[in-house]
Amino acid sequence: MRRFPIRAVLLLAVVGVSALILAKLPWVRSLFRRDAENPAEMAQLVSAKLAPAPVADTATGWPQWRGPHRDGRAPAGPLRTDWDKRPPKQLWSVPGGKGFGSFAVVGGRLYVHDRVGGDERLLCLDAGTGKTAWEYRYPVEYAKMDKNFANGPRATPTVARGRVYVVGGTGLFLCVQPPDDPGGTPKELWRHDLPAEFDAEVPQWGVACSPLVEGDAVVVQPGGAKGSVAAFDATTGQLRWAAGTNPAGYSSPVAATVSGRRLVYALAGDALLCVSADGKLLATYPFKTDFKGNIATPVVVDDYVFISAAYNHGCALLRAVPAGDGVRLEEVYSRANKLMRNHHSTCVYKDGFLYGYDDERLKCVNLRTGRENADWDSGGLKKGSLILADRHLIVLTESGDLALVDAKSDDFDLVAKVPSGLDGAKNWALPVLVDGRLYLRDDSTVLCLDVRP
Repeated sequence: MRRFPIRAVLLLAVVGVSALILAKLPWVRSLFRRDAENPAEMAQLVSAKLAPAPVADTATGWPQWRGPHRDGRAPAGPLRTDWDKRPPKQLWSVPGGKGFGSFAVVGGRLYVHDRVGGDERLLCLDAGTGKTAWEYRYPVEYAKMDKNFANGPRATPTVARGRVYVVGGTGLFLCVQPPDDPGGTPKELWRHDLPAEFDAEVPQWGVACSPLVEGDAVVVQPGGAKGSVAAFDATTGQLRWAAGTNPAGYSSPVAATVSGRRLVYALAGDALLCVSADGKLLATYPFKTDFKGNIATPVVVDDYVFISAAYNHGCALLRAVPAGDGVRLEEVYSRANKLMRNHHSTCVYKDGFLYGYDDERLKCVNLRTGRENADWDSGGLKKGSLILADRHLIVLTESGDLALVDAKSDDFDLVAKVPSGLDGAKNWALPVLVDGRLYLRDDSTVLCLDVRP
């Protein structure tokens, strides 16, 4: 029998173990992913007539995550655009608690979900003055979260039918009734512990799904074995349905209408789920990201849905195609670890183009071709989040700079970059614009800037 030298055996063992270790590294795995395009779908998309995005008026306010239509588009209203000559002026600033969630602004009231001491808090302010209208607190323990990020809620309140729906950092899902009279006391109507009820783990960086009110139900993403996506009666809090068993990511659900049928898209930790309004899981598109780091909200444009993630992943455009009683998700194109890798910020869509952060760089991408506009160079505008206000992008960098950018696809036009008044390096809360007032927050402050003409 032939014997191998002990050194050769040891060398082979070392090589084998090293290969196994390397295979688990995100950047190594990304080398084996490839771009893909469906020629028939690409040809159809080039000539497709994409309907313009819906626009809400100022009276609608900003009732939920990413605005009236959950697309990052501000309601129509006044906006001064000569920031280079007349920068935004601070109207008010008040102390705030910790967290990364954004605002809801409805009927002259601003709602923010934060953490003060050992309590999570739903805080209601007068949107014009910053004065406290009321607050609702409840104790919560953050021991199961990464201690480096266990500061506060990361989801945004949703206001509908005179109630406020919130999801906290540990997955406590509450419905709160505001007081009828000034100085009154808010009332908790019902609550659910999503991880406990759906056999789910609290994600490393906390539960981050912002509630979606769809019809008379409110949809969230527990991410558990008993339901990846779930809907509750918006009035009673009773469970309506649960679908899927995919683990939670950090994204939020969004609704769409395809061929007259209402659908819910939910980006879980490893896949995009397409669910009917009555809870039937219609289609799944695998989208496995390192650390289950699917954070951005799906962007819906007609029958198309765009998803994106950082952490060495990339992006994909899909088309929802009716198939009998169901729907199938047809891949139009995918880009492996390139083009658009949304981290904590979601793209906005305008006139055939996506504007968003490919990790740290702000880009303009042609939705129809899946190609970056090479002439659109954002220069030194650092990583941040953005909303669309008519023909302009309002950008808040994570370091606290505020910028106004002309949202045109042919070239990058920075109107102005000014200090926002926020501190720190983790300014991740999405800015909100309603009626010419721009609302911002960090870990200690909520402030309002005047951008009216």
